[in-house]
Amino acid sequence: MLLDLYWRDSQGLKTSLTSFCLASKASEMTGRRCLGEMEAQGIVERFPDPFDKRRIYVQLTAAGRDKMDACFQTLLSGYAQTCHDCARKCGDVPDGTRQEVPFCIAIDGVRRFRR
Repeated sequence: MLLDLYWRDSQGLKTSLTSFCLASKASEMTGRRCLGEMEAQGIVERFPDPFDKRRIYVQLTAAGRDKMDACFQTLLSGYAQTCHDCARKCGDVPDGTRQEVPFCIAIDGVRRFRR
């Protein structure tokens, strides 16, 4: 739900309450319960459509956007550190020189490099 809301926000798109609930692939009741929790935490807010009083929109708050940005920054930092550690540990090539390895996997103890 949050990822969908974050992406839609980055594209300048509004998200209806119905779309928000559908993003969870859960029942509407579960989606509304999650929305209530997120609102209580100050991550999202809902507001009425000024042209159609039956429609409710949901958006990330500034604090919610900051938390999502921090989450992605942490994930990317962890990924970069993992890649750096991998390159440092298994970046040796057969001729004895070292090179940065963009991505490698070890299967049955055999290193396979992917570029």
